[in-house]
Amino acid sequence: MKLTNKLIITCLMAVVSIGATAQSAREVLDMTAARLTQKGCIKATFKATQFNGSTESGSAKGTMWMSGRKFKMDTSDMVTWFNGQTEWTMLKGSNEVNVSQPTEAEQQAINPYTFINIYKKGYRLSVKKGSLRGKDTFVVTMRAKRQRAISHVIIDVDSHTYAPLCIRALRDGNWTRLSILSFTGEPASESIFTFPAADYPNAEIIDLR
Repeated sequence: MKLTNKLIITCLMAVVSIGATAQSAREVLDMTAARLTQKGCIKATFKATQFNGSTESGSAKGTMWMSGRKFKMDTSDMVTWFNGQTEWTMLKGSNEVNVSQPTEAEQQAINPYTFINIYKKGYRLSVKKGSLRGKDTFVVTMRAKRQRAISHVIIDVDSHTYAPLCIRALRDGNWTRLSILSFTGEPASESIFTFPAADYPNAEIIDLR
């Protein structure tokens, strides 16, 4: 079973929850939100795993670039570009490109930028110390105060570098786990977030707007 962009990005949004010492969970998230909105582009490589109950039902590896509301995601199955207004999705191995213009509600499901401030309303926050892959970590937990699509998020963060190591999100009763393999900032051209039509001259454009 293939992982969808929505499931992967649901996890990637939780990068907003990097930890720090001697701070409340809210302060930790405030610091990280500021980091994500800094100038430049954030690049993350990852492996996402979807579970049906306790059984693994699919996985995917990929790379994502984020800058403000814009992002590009490249996995083994598909590539998605979003320039802040228009989204292009291309399944690898096909010449079809779906073009859409997500509504605000749809952006909340697909756009990592919209999740930067998700912790500010509707979640109980907590942070504690832990360990993962031989590294000391901060474990930040977000629990919804009332019924929400994303009801529970757990983030493991390297306590020395503040790099996110693992993110687990519970959505519609099933968990998705995201292992972050790298997380860096780097310069990037704004054109990276727009479908490069010149590179795919034979692509069939399916306009869903």
